[in-house]
Amino acid sequence: MTKTRATPIEDDAPRREIIRAAAELFMDLGYRATSIDAIAERMGATKGRVYHWYGSKAEIYFDVQINAMQKLIDLIEPIARGGGTPRERLERMARAHVDILLHDLPMQKVSVQGLETHVISSTGTRHTKAMRDIVRLRDDYEQMFCEVIDEGTRQGVFVDLPARMLSKPFFGALNWLTIWYRPRRLQTEEDLEAIAENLTGFAMRGILKEQER
Repeated sequence: MTKTRATPIEDDAPRREIIRAAAELFMDLGYRATSIDAIAERMGATKGRVYHWYGSKAEIYFDVQINAMQKLIDLIEPIARGGGTPRERLERMARAHVDILLHDLPMQKVSVQGLETHVISSTGTRHTKAMRDIVRLRDDYEQMFCEVIDEGTRQGVFVDLPARMLSKPFFGALNWLTIWYRPRRLQTEEDLEAIAENLTGFAMRGILKEQER
């Protein structure tokens, strides 16, 4: 798989701090209402510090997307290529996907929401490569799931439909978490594990043949 990574820098820590602060604001306020000033304020820094690493809000937004997708790919790919039956691998992949959503919600929610239309229209061709990179990462990620689903379908484990047709509702069930889930102050790690287990089980039941459930 050809991997597309965010633009490398000498020290990743400052950029990582910026994109995490920005992701929280993009999640809470949306892209349009988030400003460089607000990102800097969230960090407790000056906007000059932000501009040292990024030339525009759009660059930060795209970097949030790329880093979120790359984190998913780096974790899921070894599972997809590893041992076990298609059912076992798909269940582990789904569980890992949900775990990342739960523990990295701002970054992943921005990524799941996708490229907002007004961002694309306002940036024009200046960020064509970044947008293509994001689309490529999304396609690569979904393809890993489709390959495992296709293998399971051919073995008679999953519903007999094209893998792409099955992957869409499968991801829909998992990613809906970014719509309804809100972290609670007293939430424990056991609570998160229960959410992940129940959501993964729900998604798997929707893709398994009735006799396999």
